[in-house]
Amino acid sequence: MELRHMRHFVAVAEELNFHRAAKRLNMAQPPLSQSIRRLEEALGVQLLERSRRGVALTRAGLAFLHEARTALKHADLARILALREAQEVPEIRVSFASAAMYRFLPKLLAELRKSELEIHVHLRERPSPMQVGPILTGDCDFAIVTEKTKGTEDCASLLLERAPLVAAIPADWPLARKSAVSLAELAEHPFILPPQHDYAMDSNATIALFKQAGVMPYGTQGDTHVSSTFTLVGAGLGCTMTTATAALMQPQNVSFVAISDGTAAMRWGLKMIWRPENLTDVARRFVGFAQDHVRNTPSLLDGENLTF
Repeated sequence: MELRHMRHFVAVAEELNFHRAAKRLNMAQPPLSQSIRRLEEALGVQLLERSRRGVALTRAGLAFLHEARTALKHADLARILALREAQEVPEIRVSFASAAMYRFLPKLLAELRKSELEIHVHLRERPSPMQVGPILTGDCDFAIVTEKTKGTEDCASLLLERAPLVAAIPADWPLARKSAVSLAELAEHPFILPPQHDYAMDSNATIALFKQAGVMPYGTQGDTHVSSTFTLVGAGLGCTMTTATAALMQPQNVSFVAISDGTAAMRWGLKMIWRPENLTDVARRFVGFAQDHVRNTPSLLDGENLTF
């Protein structure tokens, strides 16, 4: 049994059509049929039911399909890890939510550059929900996501930072001169909802917080990129809610004001996730470096001391 036979079988099983599978594999149909026959002979079971009406998986074929996909995934991962370990300059792949750039990631990368670890960090910005899949498949080494991101149960994780949620208000609004505002006060003004799957706060989570306070905001804008949101706030088109670390970016004509509704839900955090079995040796050393950085920078987890 060879990997190429397994790849051929998976293509046929997913297409349930030899012609389409052959086209997908960029090969002729007769060699594909022969490959599947050889696989069935090697296994001693029939994987496919063939008829004039088409192709169907047998019970054995259905069981084999799941394991074949897993085996091919591990084979591809083994090849990738071997190639990456052989690189002269080791590389790690890190995806991140844009909020990681407010404070944590720039400081970590600056410390990494000063250290003795020679690592090239390949960065890619993605919304938190879109980062989980590449971690599980091994297409990415580390993901920096919001603390409450779903689907991370099978990953190792490290809490990186915490901060309160605050209001971002046009600096020339009277509301911006207050030391703190309530959600009810924010709901009385045009509110800019973040995108459905934003990097720090998505629209569903934001609306849920207002509902808990017994009010609902009315939005004049929505589904914008996180950087565009602060531009709209600075232009006076509305206020929004974000993490206090965003104040470190100092967007023009935007004031950050504390929110007086002090519940546990008004806290925000970032965590790094990874799959230990998918890491190269240098990636494992990076985990230790990140752990030391968080341990030696207690202010990262003490968001209450942020000033804005």
